Amino acid sequence: MGGNLFTILTSTIKSKFASIVAKVRLWTSWSFVKTRIIGGIRDFFVKLMDVRPKNKNDYYTIFGWMVSKKLAYAIIVFVGVISLWYISVTTQVFSKFAMNGGLRTYAYNNVLLRLAKNRVRIKGKSGYLAYEGEVDKGFVTGAGNLYSPSKVLLYSGAFLKNKYEGEGTQYYDDGTMHYTGTFHENLYEGTGKLYRQDGTEEYEGEFMQGLKEGQGVLYDQGNNKLYEGSFASDDIVYSELLGKGVDEIRAKYLGHQTLYESGDFGQGQMVVVLSDIDALYLSESDDSASDEGAKATAVYVLDDRFRSGSAVAKNVNELKSIFGEPFYEGNSNVILPEAVAINMLNSYKYVLNGSVTMDTDMVYSDDIVVNDFDRGYQVYIYSFKRGGLVYSFVGKDKDGYFEFYYITEGSEEEDAA
Repeated sequence: MGGNLFTILTSTIKSKFASIVAKVRLWTSWSFVKTRIIGGIRDFFVKLMDVRPKNKNDYYTIFGWMVSKKLAYAIIVFVGVISLWYISVTTQVFSKFAMNGGLRTYAYNNVLLRLAKNRVRIKGKSGYLAYEGEVDKGFVTGAGNLYSPSKVLLYSGAFLKNKYEGEGTQYYDDGTMHYTGTFHENLYEGTGKLYRQDGTEEYEGEFMQGLKEGQGVLYDQGNNKLYEGSFASDDIVYSELLGKGVDEIRAKYLGHQTLYESGDFGQGQMVVVLSDIDALYLSESDDSASDEGAKATAVYVLDDRFRSGSAVAKNVNELKSIFGEPFYEGNSNVILPEAVAINMLNSYKYVLNGSVTMDTDMVYSDDIVVNDFDRGYQVYIYSFKRGGLVYSFVGKDKDGYFEFYYITEGSEEEDAA
């Protein structure tokens, strides 16, 4: 009897919850969920595609045109879906077919490159491998190598937003090392080494904005130290030789020297030619400090261009844009160091009025006594003051070009002028 009652009770409870259990099983089945999702999406697009406006609030007014809001929404959704589909499909295809040596390879103008990160390869316009290395957010950033169309390595090192930045090595077009050191925005900046195309070292030291700037060392083509000192605007700071003794200058300049000693016309004067750096200096004894020996009182630079920062002057008008108006200009008869400079320049090109006639005796191959010279040889000189120094530019005529210049220390009379 008791068993029958329990069976009846169980059957009654089951009958009450059977429909609920069936509904739960239906709602949690994948086929039901999928049907509802698909149905919802279908209903959404049916409503979305029903672009017919019902009243004036269903319009946007754009430049006087009435545009259905639903139509605008439909276009936006359509474009978004197509874009997502394109990215998805092309990324899958790219993953399968664009791998090259374990790295994804992109054309330089591929929109997907903007989404790439870490190490990739980039092809140039003609299809050559232009870059292999790290990228980030569409930029070449990180460590990498840059190649020419002829497959020559042009640069290896650090990049930041498509520019050389940090430690790197730059090469000539034939693959020979050109520079190794630090860069900033594609230019040499900081410390580094500069090499000639034949592989010999040219310079080691400091750079700024791609130019030699600061302390550095020049080397000759035999990799021997040639000059050690200060540099500015890619040139030696020749003025730092002023006031220095012969031994001090010799410690800085280790190249070939030729000595021109004055005869009876200029006791105590000597001109020392520093041929490997295209310069010479006039050395005179200072009676007030005779124990220190002869000092450099003028430095001559055999260059027909003058650099100041990014400016390069080749004529008098360009010099005036750098210095302002000269405090002196006019014709002048040459003095001994000018005569030596003119003859040096005329040994490989014709300048001014040709060579200056000299009467000389050669003591040694690099020691020459000048007995006399043509003192009637005339040049035209412009002199400018700058920073306590006087820069004098030597040319043939007024308002023309100059062939070389020399630097002296300014006097009190010149400062008062």
